[in-house]
Amino acid sequence: MIQLSEYWTRTVEVDRSDHALCSLTSALRLVAGKHIRIPKRAYPHSSPSQLARLLQVGNGACDLLLSVGRQRTLVSGEQLEYLAGDIEYFTGHCFRRWWRSLSVKRPFFVVSGSDPAESIAAITGCDARPSPRLCLSNNRCVVVIMANWSGTPAVLHYAGCAQSIAELGRQANGLAIASSNPQLRPLVPRLLTDTALPNGAAVIVQTRVQAEPYQFSWRRIDAATELWLSRKPASGNRERAWMDQRPARVCEFLPGHRDLLIRAADALTEWRETTRIPGELTHGDFWLGNVLFEGDDVSGVIDWEWAQMDGLRVVDGLHMLLMSSAVAHGASLAHYLCQLWADEIDDVALQQRIAKLCSQSGIDRGDLKFVALLLWFDMLWQRAVRGGRPAVLWSEKMITRTMPAIMKWLSRCSTTGIRAATS
Repeated sequence: MIQLSEYWTRTVEVDRSDHALCSLTSALRLVAGKHIRIPKRAYPHSSPSQLARLLQVGNGACDLLLSVGRQRTLVSGEQLEYLAGDIEYFTGHCFRRWWRSLSVKRPFFVVSGSDPAESIAAITGCDARPSPRLCLSNNRCVVVIMANWSGTPAVLHYAGCAQSIAELGRQANGLAIASSNPQLRPLVPRLLTDTALPNGAAVIVQTRVQAEPYQFSWRRIDAATELWLSRKPASGNRERAWMDQRPARVCEFLPGHRDLLIRAADALTEWRETTRIPGELTHGDFWLGNVLFEGDDVSGVIDWEWAQMDGLRVVDGLHMLLMSSAVAHGASLAHYLCQLWADEIDDVALQQRIAKLCSQSGIDRGDLKFVALLLWFDMLWQRAVRGGRPAVLWSEKMITRTMPAIMKWLSRCSTTGIRAATS
């Protein structure tokens, strides 16, 4: 385990009303080298309304006109209205480029400066050439930067608020946990640096793993699952106190659902006392999007924010199957969890792999339903750790969708008993 730098726990003043704009604010600060004003109503948490889209384009057009005669940079992106996707930046002939190359309905910003790559490099310490690429995710505050670091292809994560700085701390800690396992070390990006910046932000830099573009493939899912479940146990650690602590944290985070959550947590505790699955190093967000491939061979595993030394490997395996299927089919994880608890999985390929997961893990289908409940609590716990209004809304939506199926399944368990329900 690494010793986290002092800044991981340092308080950074942040206006919570602006928290939805953290990633965009950080990206523009990197490009311009200073804070850029962003209209709050133009970039809501949810999909932008017609008024928001009008404000987005109007704000950019106003800045474009006011910046005539000055050195300036045009900043845009295909998914910028949703605070997601790659961020593009251009210098020179901004008006002509906007009119010819960008849709007039596409949001954009005009900021001062003639060399945004140099600005990004000056703030983060990366190489200015080749030009760094910026990317936003609409549910996270961290800006991802693809750039070279002293000539080495690297991925930088830039954090500008307290929430995202804490996330980088978990990322760095997770990389250290994963690198401590000799079997995984060749697949884990190497942490090059973690740095507190003079502007109060933070950045971690890790090596870039060579990989092909993401695509859904059962062959790739099989390869990743086989790799994960075939690793030899590093220890016989069976201490799993976190299985009680996480539901308690979720109850505190969602007091309005406390009674239902306690009932589910009690059933999970009773199941834990009857099962003997050893604790092992786990990823915590293991799905196809976090496993990199060259062909059908695994070339790396990324995003170790939720890694732990005493997790349950079968939870990672189930998450791989359900989350990868959900993303590929435009469904939600809640949809597949409800199908599993109700014995109504209708995807034949998924059914086959769930059966194989049970066989490889030495558990039956009844036990797997409790593994699914543990996965459900894990997802809620992660949102509780991150905090904020979006996390509450996501968690409440997840509970609303899944709780009827959970209660129906647990009612059957209470009739037959936990042990009988898992046999």
